[in-house]
Amino acid sequence: MWTKAAMQGIGPAVIGVLAVSLVQTAPHALPDPFAIAMLIATVITLLVWRIGAVKIMITGSVFGVLRSRLLALPGVKAALSISL
Repeated sequence: MWTKAAMQGIGPAVIGVLAVSLVQTAPHALPDPFAIAMLIATVITLLVWRIGAVKIMITGSVFGVLRSRLLALPGVKAALSISL
């Protein structure tokens, strides 16, 4: 009987721990507007279209690689006026 109550209390506790971890890591995980836009797009995709998390991770990886390759080209940073 008490195990059911304990299990019901563990769920909110885990959510709280994850929320605190998210708040603590957000400044390091979201260093620029591109990362913030990717986070918002990911959350919307997960909630609205219910696409699988693995597909979203692969897509995000591709966007990240393309972004780094694009910014490595000469003159692109100056053209986009991004200070990294």
